[in-house]
Amino acid sequence: MKITEEFKVLWKKNNSKHGIDEKFPTFVVDVANQIKHFMKPENRKYQGAVGNSRGMIDAVEQYCKTASINNSVKFFENVRLIFDYLLKVRLTSQVPLNTIFFIMRKLKNMDPETTSMGDLQQALLLECDFHRKNYKLVRKQIANNMASRIIDRCEEYDQDSIIIGTHCHSGAVIGALVKSKEYIKEVVVTKTEPEQQGVLTAKELADEGIKVKFITLAQYGVEFRRVNMFCFGIDAVSVEGIVLNKSGTRMIATLAHTKELPVYFLGSTYKYARNTLFGGLIRVERRDVTNHMLFNHLGVDLHKYVLENKISTRFFAFDTTKPEFYNSTVSEVGFLPMREAFHEAWKPYL
Repeated sequence: MKITEEFKVLWKKNNSKHGIDEKFPTFVVDVANQIKHFMKPENRKYQGAVGNSRGMIDAVEQYCKTASINNSVKFFENVRLIFDYLLKVRLTSQVPLNTIFFIMRKLKNMDPETTSMGDLQQALLLECDFHRKNYKLVRKQIANNMASRIIDRCEEYDQDSIIIGTHCHSGAVIGALVKSKEYIKEVVVTKTEPEQQGVLTAKELADEGIKVKFITLAQYGVEFRRVNMFCFGIDAVSVEGIVLNKSGTRMIATLAHTKELPVYFLGSTYKYARNTLFGGLIRVERRDVTNHMLFNHLGVDLHKYVLENKISTRFFAFDTTKPEFYNSTVSEVGFLPMREAFHEAWKPYL
């Protein structure tokens, strides 16, 4: 990867500046590759935004424990280099962006120039441990918040249980559905082409004893009429409340809006895109999925038409949904708009 070569150059340059020859952390590159190829079964622990962030924490923790230097400023800069490199692997993951913001803010406020190496390392390890545990805690809080709303909807519809629709694979959504499964008649789940993450959602819900209707995205045009409520995950939320999520979400939310069906986006305040407050944009990840797109069960070879520039493929992993097409975002803070929820949750760091 080009970014890996750049990382090696920057690492060597940073070492030279301080007159220290510290070994290049190849384990950081190994973690980057696992994050990049998260759909491989052996890399599944680093899937999704939270998984990406866990990978980054794993990498920087290992560096913290194996660093061979005794220079706080150099250590701080190396940690920053590791984080900057790993962030380039998945451009849309807000959880790593915010986690790193919090960790580096903590270290910077300690002033590396006057803080001992041991104290800085201890602070880094404590902060990493806090966020790793906090990912689980906020997910439980989101599940509790959404479960209350699902129960309320059952009462509103005067039904013992309702049908809920979702799309792709969201840990926050799965947690909420499992928490309230006694009030769920069925969950409509899309397969989610081309990488088929919906397969994971269907399996995890079925393993929890929740009935699943497994469909393609195209079938939602009919199936949405049966659904009482939609719950989607969140990849990022802008300051205006625009939600970035897996491609296809906007289409489903728009259909739901035509029938006044409730739509909720579930995700922690780690998903807030802080840079949009100052005019920045959420960078949308693009992937080369040409082989996925051209594969077909009819046996028709389309690759030659691509080589002749007669057929082209284009794939955006995410799309956006405006606030007018959903009821609320749901975070660990509750049903507040994400910008307000973020500031409520992270006051000590801001």
